[in-house]
Amino acid sequence: MTASKFVPPALSRRSVVAGLAVALVSLPAFAAPDTSAKVFLDAIYQQYVGNSANGAKGVPLATAKAVRGYFTVGLSSIIIEDRAAAAKRGEPPVLDGDPFIGHQDWDISNLAIDVKDSGAKAVGTVTFMNAGKPEKVVLELLRSGKDWRIADIEWDTGTLRGLFRRKAARDNAAAEQH
Repeated sequence: MTASKFVPPALSRRSVVAGLAVALVSLPAFAAPDTSAKVFLDAIYQQYVGNSANGAKGVPLATAKAVRGYFTVGLSSIIIEDRAAAAKRGEPPVLDGDPFIGHQDWDISNLAIDVKDSGAKAVGTVTFMNAGKPEKVVLELLRSGKDWRIADIEWDTGTLRGLFRRKAARDNAAAEQH
């Protein structure tokens, strides 16, 4: 008696295609990360939920690299240059609070983010309760490659770019008086 060898059946094209289809369906778990404007804003604002005194640290913008990671080239240059000039003068920079919230301290709850994306531009509207009061922040976003960067932020009190425009106007008026 001879021992018979087990020979696996040949794979048909249909079984190969079915196997590939199953593999592709599970691919999104390994695909490139979602680079939508909503995901960008969610990643920022989730760090603000809670109280700034008790663990909700927000987004640290202590370095030029960190600033460039969130803001457009133009806006990040303005922020970085202003910080350097203010440090030389021994004064606080124009942006003296947290740009994402518009305050130095916060107690955020009921966070909601809505994004209107139009390709290379998007507008994000972030609403939340801050220490029991409703607030809204509107962010103008521009696509930079696959990523998003903030071109301006609007709070109830004005805009981020507006802060720097007002300072430039004051500086020009002071220079003309001398």
